[in-house]
Amino acid sequence: MKTASILKVMHILSWIVFIGLCIKTGAILISYFISIGNPEAAKNLYAGLNLSEYYNLSFTQYTFIVSYKIALFATEAYIALLVTKLLKALNLEKPFNIEVQKLMQNISYSIFNLWILAMLHNTHIQYTGKKYDFSMDLFSSDFLFLAGVIFIFAQIVKRGIEIQSENDLTI
Repeated sequence: MKTASILKVMHILSWIVFIGLCIKTGAILISYFISIGNPEAAKNLYAGLNLSEYYNLSFTQYTFIVSYKIALFATEAYIALLVTKLLKALNLEKPFNIEVQKLMQNISYSIFNLWILAMLHNTHIQYTGKKYDFSMDLFSSDFLFLAGVIFIFAQIVKRGIEIQSENDLTI
């Protein structure tokens, strides 16, 4: 079945995304702890992320910004983990069950929490940037990842429609 193959590939990709986001979160966390004793580390916290202006302004501001980033990436990793669980729990013969429904609900709550964190981060960055004339990119979710989540849901619905259609024909 084409749908089963697509979902298997998506399951593998969701594990890859989960592992990558865990590494990213851990790298920022470790870099932060290194930067506590070495302010130079704030110049390249992770993948070119330069927070030295915030570090020099206020260690508290710097800590808040790093905390936002860690929380954002950790939430994305959690969403990826939920997607892996969803794909594992999915039974294509009976795709609609309570476990799948709860996982989908948890994913939607987590995405909502991610949005709230992103808005808090962006508001804080904009406020601090205007006040002290700093510039920094605002956080935007990995839309490719979120598009993948939506695609998985679409595949689930597609399979549900196929089963319901088959059941209607047998009656």
